[in-house]
This record gives sequence, structure tokens and C-alpha cells, in this order.
Amino acid sequence: MRRTLSACLVTLLLLAGCTGNERAEVLTHPQPLPSYTDGIRINAWFSQTSGNYHEGGGIDQLLVDDIESAESEILLAIYAITNDRLRDALIQAHERGVDVQIVTDDGEYEDEDMKRLRQSGIVVHHDDDRYALMHDKFLVIDDRVVWSGSCNYTYYAFYRNNENLVKITSQKIAAVYKVEFEELLQRRYIENPFISETIEIYFSPEDNFKQRLLQLIAGAKERIDFLAFAFTDEAIAKALIAKKEAGVSVRGVIDEKQNSYQKYSEYAYLKSQGIEVYLDANPFTLHDKVMIIDDTVVTGSYNFTQKANDTNNENSIVVHNGAFAQKYLSEFEKIFTLARSAGKE
Repeated sequence: MRRTLSACLVTLLLLAGCTGNERAEVLTHPQPLPSYTDGIRINAWFSQTSGNYHEGGGIDQLLVDDIESAESEILLAIYAITNDRLRDALIQAHERGVDVQIVTDDGEYEDEDMKRLRQSGIVVHHDDDRYALMHDKFLVIDDRVVWSGSCNYTYYAFYRNNENLVKITSQKIAAVYKVEFEELLQRRYIENPFISETIEIYFSPEDNFKQRLLQLIAGAKERIDFLAFAFTDEAIAKALIAKKEAGVSVRGVIDEKQNSYQKYSEYAYLKSQGIEVYLDANPFTLHDKVMIIDDTVVTGSYNFTQKANDTNNENSIVVHNGAFAQKYLSEFEKIFTLARSAGKE
């Protein structure tokens, strides 16, 4: 069963990427969000990769601001949290009467910040599954605002790694994520993706997002650009190679450390088949999980691995809009240019 919206054309407005000196201007002078007939608004930001994170002012402040404005409920599904500003904002929300609930991976449940959250009285759940990761990264506030993307709630996610953070303002989308949160608590997963003309939401393992991703790749007409923390799924690699052989431009960047760690990384195979793919030049981590397919953006917590599709809890966002895609393409070009210049093999 699929949730559907009436078809409508939406022009999505995206705030400028947050890297380097652009960050302060973006956070100080945000552009107003437009109103849509279907009630959906979406924006995205990109992490900075330098600066003193103890001083704050990065895109984690956007999350803190929304947590501080919460009036009734905060639902957080997060793999890891070590950012004390976000931790303290959640505790303060709880102390002023907001219902704060968190679900995390069982491997992270005993970490210090999770303990501090529990000690404050916040209810923290875990997946109780040592064979799978509760790898989601989403936040639902007051049945209206959803934050997702690649970021765990760590300092490095916002101040060192290459990451993206997405905000969706919509009661309809918030309801979708709230249902998923309840499924995480119950450990019962029901296939139920959300699909409209401009945005699609999928959850793993129940929605078989890999099948949809392969459809999107197969439909590419001009270009596919990707940023990957982990890439071990051979079927996705073969789909990209097939599009390259059909004349579509295919380029990518894969995290260097994860490539060296993963026994089944597809980096060497992609390169051997003529894909223009490089290892990243960030001395920390390229943690994005992004594909830009013509005017469509795929993002979220889903790495390009079989485990992401079949085992882990993940969430994936698909946005069909040229302006949105252009913002991600600009971020891709920065990362791609640095990786190509570094020339790592």
C-alpha cells in the first residue's frame, strides 16, 4: 500500500550550501521558504569541513534552533550522538515539558551521551539487534518538521566530514516519519513508501529501496554523479556501468578510508570499467550517500550496500526538481574537483 499525493508541480527553494565562509551568511540571513499547495517545503545544507567546532555556528545550530522551538513532541531516530549542544538542547526540551523520545542502535545505547540523555529522564530505546544497525538519522518535531540526511549527531558530522542535512516542513511528511518511528519501537516493519510527484520517502529494510534506485539509474538520460561513504553493492555498480556504456556521463567520489576497509568495495571495479571515480580528498570522512540523476536527488542514510537495503534500518529521500539538484551538483563539483586533483588511487 502506498501513500500518494495529488499530482502537482512544485518549485523547490534550497538555501545555499554551508561550506567555508558561506556558512555565517547562510545561517544569519536564511531565505524565506515558499508556500506550496501540497504543504511541502524542503531545504538542504552542506557541512563545513574546517573551523573550530567548539565555537559553534555550523549547521548543527539549525537543529538546535528547531529543538529549542519544539512545543509538544520530539522523535529522534539516530545512530550516534556525541554533540553536546544537541544533547543539551534535547534535555532542555524535555525539562520544559516536551515529550522527547529517542531510538538508537543497541551498540550505541551505552555510550556516554545516551546515558546522559537517559539520566535526564528522556526515554531512549534501542533496536536490540546485534546483526543489524539502527542506522536512521531523522528527527520529527511537533508533527510538522522533519530533519534527515547523512549526519549523525556528532561534531565531526557538522564540522569535518562531507555531509548533507535536509529539512522538510510538512505535516504529511512528518506523519510518514512518525509512523516509521513507531515501527522502530515495535520492531515491526511494513512496506509503505510515500510517493508524490516531487518527493519520495523510503525506509529499509521493508521498502526495497534498491529496486527503486536501480529504476532511477536506468532512467538516467544525461548524467549520474554520486558521493558514497560505502559502496559494495555490485548490482548498483553494474547499473552505473551500463549507463556509462549507453553514453550517460557517470562520475563519483568514494570515501578513501571506507574503501580500504571494505573487502567488497566496488571502487576498483567501477574504475576498471571506465567510470570516472576518485577517492575523496577529505582528511576526515566523506559521509554523504548521494546520487544526482539528471534533475533528481537521492539522499538519506542509505549507503550503497546490500546490508543497507536488506538488514539495516535506513531512510531514503528522492527529490525530483532541477533547482534542488543544482545545489547538490554544486557541492558534488567541489568534492569531485578536490578528489581528482589529489589523484589518490
